[in-house]
Amino acid sequence: MSDRPEIRPPRLRTTALPCLTRFSAVVVLVTLLAAASCTGAACGERGEIIIVAHFTNPIDSIRKEHCPALLDGRVTDFSQIGGRPGAVRLVADERIAGALAKTHPRLGAVTVRLDEDEALASDRSILGLCDARALRPHFKAVAVDGVLPWGRRGDDYTIDRDAPYLLLLPGATPWKSKRSFTVVQTGVTAMTRAFIAGVDRSGDVLYPVKETAPITARADLAITSNEVSFLDPCAYPLRDRMRFCSPLRFFEILRHSGFDVIELTGNHNNDFGRKHNTRTLRLLRENGMAYYGGGASRAEAESVLYLTAGGQRIAFIGFNEVGPPEAWATDTEAGAARLSKPLLEEKLHEATAGAPIVFAMVQCTNENEPVPWPSQVRLFHRAVDLGATITGSSSAHRAIGLEFYRGRLIIYGLGNFLFDQMQTVHHRRGMIARHHFHDGRHVQTEFIPYIIHDYCRPRLLRGARARELMDEVFRYSRGPVFD
Repeated sequence: MSDRPEIRPPRLRTTALPCLTRFSAVVVLVTLLAAASCTGAACGERGEIIIVAHFTNPIDSIRKEHCPALLDGRVTDFSQIGGRPGAVRLVADERIAGALAKTHPRLGAVTVRLDEDEALASDRSILGLCDARALRPHFKAVAVDGVLPWGRRGDDYTIDRDAPYLLLLPGATPWKSKRSFTVVQTGVTAMTRAFIAGVDRSGDVLYPVKETAPITARADLAITSNEVSFLDPCAYPLRDRMRFCSPLRFFEILRHSGFDVIELTGNHNNDFGRKHNTRTLRLLRENGMAYYGGGASRAEAESVLYLTAGGQRIAFIGFNEVGPPEAWATDTEAGAARLSKPLLEEKLHEATAGAPIVFAMVQCTNENEPVPWPSQVRLFHRAVDLGATITGSSSAHRAIGLEFYRGRLIIYGLGNFLFDQMQTVHHRRGMIARHHFHDGRHVQTEFIPYIIHDYCRPRLLRGARARELMDEVFRYSRGPVFD
């Protein structure tokens, strides 16, 4: 284990769902769907029926009026529930199939083990019914009237955790709010160069995060990869366009966004000298922000960061593959942790021994190609083999493909977040990843698409424009889920 002490974030945003009895308006639907065959003590515990589809399916939500037809086996095509035309293969996880058969004898679903049948994850016709036990990240949870087990998803992509879920079943494992949490993760943050000018033109230092701060600030843990140290004076234009700094006043952007954790694997934090990196580290500590993948010395940069959320311990490790050498930490000077295979394996063994959930992030050489390089694939597969829960590259300047390897998520690149690159639409578009964890397991990741405006501001994408980006990401994704 590392000598670094465990850091507990100053706040935990998770709120328990209220009792169903507060929402008498939904009793009629709940009765129809769950309680017809169960009364009094015989009911026992009721849990959510979670509807799942193929991960790439464009359907995000169905209306509650579709539910009786779905649960009576009358939905045979996705167009019947607001999706694109396509045959439906209805399946039910075996751990709730018996209860479903009692309440809905006409369901006609095939009984399966959603968490064990790998072929199901590749079936684009799949429409599955399960509970919290069987939900896995390579299936896409479908909302009912915009509500998922963890809450209502708004048009601004925020989550109202007090929204009641309508599909309940006696005997199903309920969603345990006190045992669940979210981790929101962004791509490249480098508030420099034309970003400075864009903010100054707006007259508002918080202009860049007007749309994204509600998403990051409401997460239980929020992470960004900050690649540039803070110092004054730092003005645009910079004398050397490849030596970056961020004005001190921009630190308020990180603070206002509610970032709890800062990844420091970037290759530009030492551009203006290691002393400014050291000062930035002190600034992070003074504001209660944890960090990993970089530090005041090689030992600190390579150490495992442990945090706690939802009653679960989480480990974070990060490394820099890119260099240059002056970006890497030394025994006595600040910088990023230099990637090596032995170090990666050592730290993964340590992290997996210390926490059930492990994030392993690397600043990779591939920053602009939409298809992951073979070297990236081998690296991240090895990380998963050693127990990493979520792995990924934090340096990509465009959204790159995804992969589910051995049922675990690999993110090859989320793209630019707070950065000034606008030379192509690919550099302007990116994704925020919102990871959901329940009872010690990663169960779902939502990807929230955006496009950068004014050299500094991510604007959320919705509808067809959002789908265009996600379809592109899926085209460049790997593995049987996306083939």
